[in-house]
Amino acid sequence: MNLRFELPTPRADAVLAFASDKACGDWLRALPHSNPTAVQAQLRAQMALLPIAGLKPAVLFELAECLREPVVRVQSEMARKFSFRPLPLADAEAGVLEASLDLWRGLGVVYRVCVQSILDQERELRQQSATVCQRALDAHARLILDIQCGGNEVPEPDWRLLHRLYRAAETSGVAADKVKDALLEGVGATHCMATYARPVLLSLGLPGEVAQRHLLSVAFWTERLANRVTITSLPPAQPSKPPVLVDLDAGRGGFRPEDGAEIGSSQALRYLDISDLAVAMKKRIHLLRKGETSASLGLGEEGALPTIEQTLILLYKHWGDGRVGREHPRRSVSGKALAVLGISGLHFYVSGKAFKQPGAAPELTTRQIRAITAFGRGSTHDQDDSGMQGYSLDEWRILDESMIGLCLQRTTGTAGSRLSPGSLIGVKPSDARAFIVGSVRWVQMQAGGKLIAGVRTLPGAPQAVAVRPDGGAEAGEKYHPGLMLPAVPALRAPSSVVVPAGWFRAGRILDVHAESAWQIRLETIVDHIGDHDICAYASLAA
Repeated sequence: MNLRFELPTPRADAVLAFASDKACGDWLRALPHSNPTAVQAQLRAQMALLPIAGLKPAVLFELAECLREPVVRVQSEMARKFSFRPLPLADAEAGVLEASLDLWRGLGVVYRVCVQSILDQERELRQQSATVCQRALDAHARLILDIQCGGNEVPEPDWRLLHRLYRAAETSGVAADKVKDALLEGVGATHCMATYARPVLLSLGLPGEVAQRHLLSVAFWTERLANRVTITSLPPAQPSKPPVLVDLDAGRGGFRPEDGAEIGSSQALRYLDISDLAVAMKKRIHLLRKGETSASLGLGEEGALPTIEQTLILLYKHWGDGRVGREHPRRSVSGKALAVLGISGLHFYVSGKAFKQPGAAPELTTRQIRAITAFGRGSTHDQDDSGMQGYSLDEWRILDESMIGLCLQRTTGTAGSRLSPGSLIGVKPSDARAFIVGSVRWVQMQAGGKLIAGVRTLPGAPQAVAVRPDGGAEAGEKYHPGLMLPAVPALRAPSSVVVPAGWFRAGRILDVHAESAWQIRLETIVDHIGDHDICAYASLAA
């Protein structure tokens, strides 16, 4: 195969600030390191010049190696400005993301020039073929990670480029050759197979299965565990776990036949044998349960991820066991829905009125005050409309649904709230009479400016109530807006109440008020949704 990458043409007017690794080091030390934005801008400018400056591949690779660690360091700083933010990103956040991706692409182009020289049988970098190919794959893997941290779906062209880079390593015969990478602390040697497997594994369980806030931790784990993945062009002889498939000619990541994805030509198909990876993960889960620390197992510092064991188990199911099916199958639908975020807005639309303290004297609404000022009398309307209350309704399309979930889509050109995982949301399908309470599990920007969200719904029609801890009257504590949900035995869902986070204590008594007053006893926590808890309860006799 005559594998060629699209590369820029050298230009006579491309003048670098340095032309040797020593000069590059001096230039780097002079950068304003207290200002990451300025450092990134200067790195981008030089990176754009490097592949068109007419340098020999060996010199270009030497300079890329000199720049690589400073690039990774400043990119980590800048990623904090766009990672795991509500979507769509604000203009400033989107600008930082675009600048970061531009720098990764620039570094990738530099390494691809070096890869192409190896493919063209040039002798300068022949002895460093494995390192050159690994560095090109690593730069692109880091770009894909930033795309995902920014809440975006990985574009098809970026998957195709990743696959072509791996094919280049295979063509050069260095896919399994060990190389050193100082950026992978504690890993020792790595190789192109492992570097390629990192973004494939990371994307396998996304967007919904792995909590987005855990993405960086999972990426850290893949750096340390991917060496246990073997990639072949033929199915593994006796795998202990189902292999992950990759089509090198396709614009997508890894998949399994159960996903329903079409399998491409046999020449382009690769099998990722994750049998050894599964053994390593199962061993770590076992040791965590025996009291070993996450740091001692190469899983990061203690406390960095409170749900390390649960996340490892979830990844084991997707990477190791290949259990990708859903407990409740989804079906495609085509409908519209309105949605509101937060307990106050949801309480407003469920109850049909603004929340007020039970027993408090009625307060004049904004509309009534304006009417009195203008006409000397109050309005006949008792309530402000939703817009004046500040609880806007967003319009969404429903793509699919199950007994316990919805997949929603909104075009970013339409007005709407920014969305983040963990948000409490109320959804009212166009054919429904009442709102459904749910939690946003994942959010992702897709091609064409489409925002999609996965919502886990809570069964039953909600009732708007006011809640406070027992004894709150004596303590002067006010009621808070809450929601009550009925038991649904068919889904094993108990009677539950939505209360502020931190209120739960087994056996705690709450005062509840709607049309009348009564008390309930909290029994267990069903779920956490943002700054609220869903608690199972039992009603107390009057």
